[in-house]
Amino acid sequence: MGRNDASPPTESPYLSPRELAERWRCARSSVDRIARRLGLSRLCLGEGRNGMVRFLREEVEQYEESRRV
Repeated sequence: MGRNDASPPTESPYLSPRELAERWRCARSSVDRIARRLGLSRLCLGEGRNGMVRFLREEVEQYEESRRV
């Protein structure tokens, strides 16, 4: 099976805070503040400074849809 035979990668169900900041074109601190205010679910992997946070893509998309005017 060659490289071109593989199916395209599936979209992750999670977004990192950095990806969300790029998506919303805002600061990472703004993402943290908005997510906290909205009560977005977070997946926390690891602990302390080296831990990773991920947000559920589905919740982010629902929030974005609710903000459309």
